[in-house]
Amino acid sequence: MILPDKRPVQSDFANLTDYSLECPKGARKFFAFIHFTDESTCLWSNIFTFNRTYALMLAIEKFGDCLEYVSSINIHEQEY
Repeated sequence: MILPDKRPVQSDFANLTDYSLECPKGARKFFAFIHFTDESTCLWSNIFTFNRTYALMLAIEKFGDCLEYVSSINIHEQEY
């Protein structure tokens, strides 16, 4: 079956993930897609915390300098 490519165009996509991080014992692993008003998207993965609310707070803190350009933040839990 041929499926359309749903990934964003490379020029409109940034990945800020630090793959060297290890998940602390007992923490959950989240990732976030941050969408901006210019239709660009950013992936930030390896967010280690104990609940989704704190993962959202970390994403807001990370992108605090440009919040006026953020159109949405989607937080997802990553299964191991």
